[in-house]
Amino acid sequence: MIFLDVDPSVVKPGWTPLIITILLAAVIVLLMISMRRQIRKINAPRVEDLDRERAEQSSTPDDDAAQDQDPSAEATPAASTTRPSD
Repeated sequence: MIFLDVDPSVVKPGWTPLIITILLAAVIVLLMISMRRQIRKINAPRVEDLDRERAEQSSTPDDDAAQDQDPSAEATPAASTTRPSD
């Protein structure tokens, strides 16, 4: 095959692959900087905050249930809330 017989002294890598490699490296660095900025914006809760919130929620259900009831319902007698029989 004649087209595969190339003189090694004539074949050179050239500047194009070097420029492409440098551009790819620059793009990767810019993407890493952008990713770092985006990750810093994330506001994830800490384990201590989650534990404290869980403890507060477990101690307040009785208090919340008492506050949710209508105070006027407690003042009315039970007999007045029943329907008369037909």
